[in-house]
Amino acid sequence: MSLGDYVRDRRRRRAADRAAARRKPETAFVLSGGGVLGAVQVGQLYGLLERGIMPDAVVAASVGALNGAQIAADPTLESVERTAHTWMRLRSDDLFPGSRVAKAWNVVSRGDHIYPNDGIRRLVERIPVRTFEECAVSFHTCATNLRTGEERWFSSGPLMPAILASTALPGIFPPVAIDGELYVDGGVVNNVPISRAIDLGARKIYVLTCSAPQRDSRPIRRPLDVLVQAFAHSRAARVSLDHERFAGRAEIVLMPTFDPGFIRYDDPSQSERLISRARELSRHFLDGERALEA
Repeated sequence: MSLGDYVRDRRRRRAADRAAARRKPETAFVLSGGGVLGAVQVGQLYGLLERGIMPDAVVAASVGALNGAQIAADPTLESVERTAHTWMRLRSDDLFPGSRVAKAWNVVSRGDHIYPNDGIRRLVERIPVRTFEECAVSFHTCATNLRTGEERWFSSGPLMPAILASTALPGIFPPVAIDGELYVDGGVVNNVPISRAIDLGARKIYVLTCSAPQRDSRPIRRPLDVLVQAFAHSRAARVSLDHERFAGRAEIVLMPTFDPGFIRYDDPSQSERLISRARELSRHFLDGERALEA
């Protein structure tokens, strides 16, 4: 067999493997929304891949779409390392640019968003593939139709518009036009999309959320803090409901979370701490799971 034939054969085998995984995944990773707390998911991914737990499908919403696309494109520890490096270098102005005066003016001025999505776009450009079809394992992300309120799932075509739509936090980033409709954050309707993994037929589902439910209210210093806290409560409630609802159809494993303390919605400076803590908790948790199975 010539080198060219060997390369083509390898590509055909990989395409066949990806197609088989897309038909009915055995193991799915579900990544929730959570804004700058999405760094927690990187620590959880470390724990999973370090223990040899690999996804056949990745299902994600909102910031989970950024982390999820990266791991679906390249489900390796090296990929997690690159994602961690990106998070730890992230600064507020990368996503939320402008001076305090400019930001205050954006809040009170007319328009449908406060910040451009240029920073999100740059993060998507770091993902080593450009389409869903190029991902090593099947990848699914959702956005919310701003006109109808319905969720729309994306699993084919270009990644960029789908991820921009899924991460378009209402009022913060601009809605994204796709096929003549405007879309915003997928977390509005399905922030922890266990239901999608169930629909795909996954038998074991690892759920990667971003923080533990907050028992005490956090300080409300600005209107956007209300939005962030409301999303946190919504995320926690949906996880509990879906866990109970789908427990008989698949093995659902909730990865450990923790209370990160008060972090501003636009402050990614705590990413290294969040990744480290989540990685440590995930290691202990998964070792305990294996001990119980032994």
